[in-house]
Amino acid sequence: MDVALIAVRAAKPAAAPPPGALRSSAAYAGRIVLFLPVAMMAGILLYFDLRAEPPAWLAPVAIVLAAGVLTMLWRRPVGCRLAALALFALLGLGRAQWQAMLMPPPIVVPHGVVTVTGRVSSIDLLATGRRVRIAAPRLDGGPALGRAVRIKLRRGDDVRLAAGDSVRVRAFLFAPSRPAYPGGWSFGRDQFFSGLGAVGFAVGKLDVTRVAAPGWGGALRRLRETIAARVLTAMPPTTGPIAATLLTGFEESIPARERQAFITAGLAHILAVAGLHIGIVMGALFALARFCVGWSEFLLLRVPAKVIASAVAFAGGVVYAALTGFHVPIERSLAMAALVLLGIVAGRRALSLRGLAVAAFVLMLIEPQAVPGPSFQMSFSAVLALIAGYEAVGRRFDTEGAGWRGRLGRHIAALAFTSLLAGGASMPFAAYQFQQVQPYYILANLIAVPLTALVVLPAGMVALVLMPLHLEALALAPMGWGIAAMLAVARFVGQLPHALIVIGPSPGWPVALLGLGMALLGLLRGRVRLAGLAPVVIGLAGMMLGRAPDVLVSPTASLVAVRDGAVVRILETRRPDQYTLAQWRPVFAHDRVAVARAADICAGGRCRFDHGRVLYLADATAAENGCGDARVVISPEPLRGACRARGRYVIDRFSVWRDGAIALRFAGGRVRLTTDRWVQGVRPWVAAWPKRWHRRR
Repeated sequence: MDVALIAVRAAKPAAAPPPGALRSSAAYAGRIVLFLPVAMMAGILLYFDLRAEPPAWLAPVAIVLAAGVLTMLWRRPVGCRLAALALFALLGLGRAQWQAMLMPPPIVVPHGVVTVTGRVSSIDLLATGRRVRIAAPRLDGGPALGRAVRIKLRRGDDVRLAAGDSVRVRAFLFAPSRPAYPGGWSFGRDQFFSGLGAVGFAVGKLDVTRVAAPGWGGALRRLRETIAARVLTAMPPTTGPIAATLLTGFEESIPARERQAFITAGLAHILAVAGLHIGIVMGALFALARFCVGWSEFLLLRVPAKVIASAVAFAGGVVYAALTGFHVPIERSLAMAALVLLGIVAGRRALSLRGLAVAAFVLMLIEPQAVPGPSFQMSFSAVLALIAGYEAVGRRFDTEGAGWRGRLGRHIAALAFTSLLAGGASMPFAAYQFQQVQPYYILANLIAVPLTALVVLPAGMVALVLMPLHLEALALAPMGWGIAAMLAVARFVGQLPHALIVIGPSPGWPVALLGLGMALLGLLRGRVRLAGLAPVVIGLAGMMLGRAPDVLVSPTASLVAVRDGAVVRILETRRPDQYTLAQWRPVFAHDRVAVARAADICAGGRCRFDHGRVLYLADATAAENGCGDARVVISPEPLRGACRARGRYVIDRFSVWRDGAIALRFAGGRVRLTTDRWVQGVRPWVAAWPKRWHRRR
């Protein structure tokens, strides 16, 4: 949910077009402009879905050709619009490739403990300690690297540290994790575009070799840390971390139990400081400033009240964005809020589809890598649904002429309608990204969002004002009461039957169809918009068609899942890999799963599953008695040629080292094999693996 949650209801619905207006070419020409960002988004997603990097010259040449075609077809309405859509799609593809070309190449992460020296660029406060990001690091005295490293400090390492300090620390470093299964979330791509080269943990205490000179960045960071520390000191451990997150953006300090309660209830957006929060802050400041200006005859006679209120609201939004870290979602929300305020000052609609299209276009130009992520998809789908929904039926919530009971009822109905639109539009994308659905999100948001808007954040703003006087406890107390009430709501909703429904991973094409259908429903007018229902229905149905694999091997072969009749058996070797197990949970969401250590159930290091079709071998010595007629042989250790036979699939430690996670699906007598390497292809953010690769069969 974005700034629209606060501002959309202030905008009067646009007048409905006269009958037959949609039949005119001018009406369609006005709406086709709204689809240009959709085409650009499609081009960006196409780039990230490719399995091979296109030639660097291809996109510029195609853009020039598309521009030429657009010029030639300028006076032909249909051809002109199609050429414009193609041009923007190519612009999206080219901008995404250009962004990838601008990023420094991945680094080779050494094995074992290394000495890392460099400059601290940021510090994260975690529930179990601190985590630092070191820019331009040197490993064991080598040259400065173009990518940063992120290191978790040892518990109890409380050395005084600030952004800009030069440091030295001994640490284990790890390359970006491979996806837990073919088609899983690519952490390598995230780290590639965020400028990270490796992550790790310290094995010794961090040494500060040079203290940075005070600067604006360091001063702001210290101010945020001071505010967070005072909030955590003044409030209980259950509500303090949430309050610190809302006021400073340090969300890593929230305990896992409270975070999961918010996720289960569909309230995770409250913990992710973004559009809702900055909308509340700026909306409250706008209303307060306009009220105060009304008491000054001098100002009212010289400056329009809405101009002063807009300036105060924008300044407050910038301050709040600075206090919460100027991260990408808050920057995007601040830009959208600025567009809303500009519309108010200019006497135009505060929120409109054209404004949303401009915001999307600007954001995709600045950071095209955000388009495949959940934040971009969920926020823009929610805002689109809010604007289109209130355009269609917003008049039904008009409280003019109604009594207090009618106004109260319509406000509650409007809040429920807002939650339905925003949550319903973003839920399919959340299900695609996180493989989970929260069916009671409307109930939870009906209580939590008003609490946040009327109690929690206003009290937090007052606490920030009172901190220089050391009186923040007066405001933090009611803020804590509001957070405690939200926690109670989250826990109540989380205990309802089927409060969190886990679903299996979905292929990409249903989500693309769903996005197209939502664009048609939201951007068109009249009955023609109903054409978007078919893609939405097909997309929702397609999201349910994903089939779990019959055999799944983790990127390190320490976990192996095999379908054995009605049960999926997951075998563990070495120490339990809880992270990969959590990633696999949605994959087998509709199956009965049994997890066991391989040593406990495999006599002599051998196990047979699925009527002998799958053979599990603990190591090469377990293959001395042969592999029989097994169609698939799996081992967490190198088999070094054992069990090789025509028509047999042998997956060992070398297989996953070469190709990443591997999945197999049985279809009668055929075996369909998919590897992570085949899914990701050869891209700039994918590690340079050996030349050989398993092809999909």
